[in-house]
Amino acid sequence: MEPELEKFEKFTIKGQKKIDEICRAAAKIFYEKGYLSTSLADVANEIGITKGAIFHYFGTKEELLFLILHRYTVNALSELTRRLNACNSPHDRIFEYIHAVILTNREYRLESSLALNEVVHLSERYLSIIKNKQRGFVKILRSLVEDLLDEKEKKYESVTFITYSLLGMCTWPYRWFDPYGKSSPEDLSLIIYRMFLGEIRFREAGVDLEAFPKIETGSC
Repeated sequence: MEPELEKFEKFTIKGQKKIDEICRAAAKIFYEKGYLSTSLADVANEIGITKGAIFHYFGTKEELLFLILHRYTVNALSELTRRLNACNSPHDRIFEYIHAVILTNREYRLESSLALNEVVHLSERYLSIIKNKQRGFVKILRSLVEDLLDEKEKKYESVTFITYSLLGMCTWPYRWFDPYGKSSPEDLSLIIYRMFLGEIRFREAGVDLEAFPKIETGSC
């Protein structure tokens, strides 16, 4: 365990519950007002406690943001791994990856937004820990992409482009997609899945992708 997290393990069950309460309130306020515009007094007022009570658990506002993001990332990775382990084929795992990310953005909308928008405000010490955890999502997806490609297609640059393109398709909808609207997360997941598998389906249908115009690196 990282030294930055050890202090939180020393609190009693009652203390752990209070930490959870503070984290939930802080995530809400950080999301609504922005991290930089929020004070610990704002968080305390949201819960109905004194700012001094927060200092019993957190030394700084940054430490609070760090714990929120660390817990969110670890839990999301754990849930993603659990879902993927229940799948049998490479195609099923790709769809489940997409679906899991979309669902995570719905169930943890506040934390997802903070992870994408406010993580930059962490100092290098905390940021490196979060970034290292977040790389787990990329590592898993890269492995899933490689499972779909044949050996001649597994060039490092190609796999990297495909991986980050799909990751963007999965994460960007948090800005515009209403997970409680007319269309469900499953609907969106299926659309992304079909778009992603377009090239593979072209190949299976006998379409000669080599006949398409080539784009030289650096021309765009």
